[in-house]
Amino acid sequence: HELAFTSDRKRMSVIARHKGKIWCITKGADSVMEELLTSPFNKECSEDLSTFSKQGLRTLIVGMRTVEKEEFEEWNKEFIAARNTIDETKDDKIAEVSARIEKGLKFIGVTAVEDRLQDGVPDTIRTVKDMGIRLWVLTGDKTETAVDIAKSCMLFSDSTVMAYAVLSQNAKDAEDKLLKAHEKLESESDTGLVLDGQTLLHALKSPECRKIIYELGVVARSCICARLSPMQKLELVKLVREQNRQAITL
Repeated sequence: HELAFTSDRKRMSVIARHKGKIWCITKGADSVMEELLTSPFNKECSEDLSTFSKQGLRTLIVGMRTVEKEEFEEWNKEFIAARNTIDETKDDKIAEVSARIEKGLKFIGVTAVEDRLQDGVPDTIRTVKDMGIRLWVLTGDKTETAVDIAKSCMLFSDSTVMAYAVLSQNAKDAEDKLLKAHEKLESESDTGLVLDGQTLLHALKSPECRKIIYELGVVARSCICARLSPMQKLELVKLVREQNRQAITL
């Protein structure tokens, strides 16, 4: 079987038979893979992930385990039943059954792949920014990877004044970081903002924070929102339209 990647699962797996044994081999984002492993990442792995991300490389963790025949046969029945579902719960059921076998994995290694830009991307982005259009990148990538790619495509330049509101622990912490970012950027011209999913998890629940996020979007010429779930991406678009009904979002 192939257990497909989705933006919610952030991983994919293959269930394969090799030399008489059944294997579950999984690759996915470190944010979800660590809890599926038999032990946390060691120091060397964490350092490699950080190094690769700062180089703008897209990283994946690979893990695997053997599956006993009895476990597979029971799981396989549930998987086939989920796959044969014909109502709107099909995708959720497949994801739920898939997760039951993707656990207790042995860490195998880290992959790092360069995501090359198409020709002309930096010049195009520079032109769009010069026209006064605000650019926001909403991504599930690690913050370090997203920022490095933003610099390589001229979303952020060497002269860009940067403000970060990341890794907030609660709503108050998120609001404080957003206010500090606004204070830092409001008097500058070439500005860049970096937000992450953890901060937005708290901030999007607060009407005050939602207003600050929109104001930051106006103050910052470019913004990176990293580690976002699909729902958070949708919520940010809704936020802009809610705060300014005349705003055009593409």
